Amino acid sequence: MGELKDLREQSESLVNRAKELGNKLYLAGLGAYDKAEEGSEELLNKYVEAGTEAFGEDADGKPKALLASRGALLAARQLLDTAPEKRQALYEKLVEAGKKERGEKAEETNEFVLAGLGAVASAREEGEKLFNELVSAGEKRS
Repeated sequence: MGELKDLREQSESLVNRAKELGNKLYLAGLGAYDKAEEGSEELLNKYVEAGTEAFGEDADGKPKALLASRGALLAARQLLDTAPEKRQALYEKLVEAGKKERGEKAEETNEFVLAGLGAVASAREEGEKLFNELVSAGEKRS
């Protein structure tokens, strides 16, 4: 009889854990929606402002969509111009994270392997942090 009781308790524990995870996923979805809604308005305003600056005095009377598209184009150009430096900085950050992950064995490990280890560790850490932020945002929204 003890085995059946243990199985029932394990089953109940798994069901409760699944409910808890399902609730967290729901809250993370709400949080993602909230952040997307908030971020899109902010981004649109930023692009409209940049487009207005780019057009200067000619901006008066232009549709908001045209101003935003000009701002988005300027932002894309800026990203392309700074991409090599950002890529190098990211690579160096990942190598450092890989060294931290590898510890004493880092000196004898290939730099590309360190970058890969760093990428995995960073993705795990940042993913967990983002998920928790989304759950918090979802809790506030619900």
